[in-house]
Amino acid sequence: MRLAERRALSFSLIIQLGLIFYADHVDSHPERYGGLKYTDVDWRVVTDGTWLIFHPSDKNRAAGWLTRVFDLPIGDPYNRPTFRYTPLLPLLVSPHLLHPILGKLTLVLVTILVPIFLPSSLSTKLLWTLNPFVLNITTRGSPEAPVLLLVVVFFWALKRGRNDLTAIAWAVSVAWKIYPIIYAPVLWGVLSRKSGWFGTRVWRFGVIALGTFIFLNGILWSIWGYPFLKHTFLYHLTRLDHRHNFSPYFYPIYLALSPVTSPSAIQTILHHPLASFVPQFGLVGLAGFLLNRYAGLELAVFVQTASFVVFNKVCTSQYFTWFLPLLPPLLPYLHITPRKASLMIGLWVLSQAIWLGSAYLLELRAQDVYITVWAAGIALFGTSCWVLGEVIEGFELNHRVKPSSTVSIEGKSRE
Repeated sequence: MRLAERRALSFSLIIQLGLIFYADHVDSHPERYGGLKYTDVDWRVVTDGTWLIFHPSDKNRAAGWLTRVFDLPIGDPYNRPTFRYTPLLPLLVSPHLLHPILGKLTLVLVTILVPIFLPSSLSTKLLWTLNPFVLNITTRGSPEAPVLLLVVVFFWALKRGRNDLTAIAWAVSVAWKIYPIIYAPVLWGVLSRKSGWFGTRVWRFGVIALGTFIFLNGILWSIWGYPFLKHTFLYHLTRLDHRHNFSPYFYPIYLALSPVTSPSAIQTILHHPLASFVPQFGLVGLAGFLLNRYAGLELAVFVQTASFVVFNKVCTSQYFTWFLPLLPPLLPYLHITPRKASLMIGLWVLSQAIWLGSAYLLELRAQDVYITVWAAGIALFGTSCWVLGEVIEGFELNHRVKPSSTVSIEGKSRE
C-alpha cells in the first residue's frame, strides 16, 4: 500500500473517531437537536442483541439443540423485537459491552478494510474512504460494512482467478446478509466461460459455496434454532415495512395493513409480499447474465446491486452503501462529463433530502403526510433510475479491447 493510501485511510479513521464522539454527545443531548439522535435505531437493536447473547437467563436462552444438550450459557438475541440479523453481527461488535464506543469502532475498522480490496487508483479508493455518506452511515452504527467487505473480497478473488476463495467469501456473505445471493447469475456466467455452464469449475464452485453456507448456518442453527432461520432469512421474504421506507411500495404497503373485505384476485396478487420480487429479480437476472457477457463484470455487478436496491420493496439510506464499493471499478470505463456527474449526484442527494424532510414530519412530528412521503419516494425512485441509466449509457462497452488506461470519467485519454 502506497504512502498516500495509508494517509487517506488514517485520515478517514480520524474523521470517524471524531464522528463517534460527536454521536455520543448528540445522543446524550437530543433535546438540543430537535429530538434527533445521531445513532441509528438499528445500532441499538444490534447491541441489545449482543447483551442478550452474553446474559442468558431462564427466559433468555438460545433455542438450538446444541444449547439444550450441553446446557450452553448462551442467550437469544431474537428475544429483542426487530432483531433480524445473523448472530455473527452482535458477536462481532461485542466489544460494545466493554465500552459503547468500542462497538462502533469495530465497524469503523471493518470499513477501513474495504478500500484495500478496491482498484489500486487512489482516486477510486477515496470514493469510499472519504465519502461523507459512508462516514455518516458507519458512525451512526448501521452495520453494513461487514457484508460489504465480504462482497469486495469475493469479487477481488474472482478477478484473480481464485475461485475457491471466491466461493467461500460469497457463501459467508450470503450467510451474513442474504442479498449477495443476487450475484449467482454473474458468478455462474464468469465460471462458465472456460468450462461451460455445467463444467467442472461450476460444480466445484457450487459444492464449496453450498458446503460453506450449510456448515456455517448449521452451526448457528444448532445454537439458536428455528428463531435464527425465521428472523435471519425467512422474515425477509414476507417483510412489509411502512416506516422509514424510500421505496415506491411504501404507500401500498401502508394501505395493505388495513384488510380488504372482499379483495379481487388482482388485489390479492399485488398485495402479496412476494409480488415485488418479480420486477426486481427480473432486472437482477438480466443484468447478471447479459451485461456480464456483453459489458463485463464491473458493470454487471454494479447494475445488479443498484437495481436490487432501487426496486426493493424496502429501501433505507444504508442500502445505498451496497453499490458504492462497486462503483470505483467502473470509473476508468465511464464517459461522463464532470458537469453531468455533478448534476446526477446533486439531483440524487436533493431527492433524498426532500424525502427525509417529509419523513421527519411524519415520523417525529406525527403529521399526516403519507402521500407527500410517497410522492417523495417516487421522485427518488425516478431519479435513481435516471442516474442508473446514465451510468449504463456512459459505460465504455469496448473496454475489453481498449486498455483501461485510455478511458476516464471525463471521456478523455489518459495516455
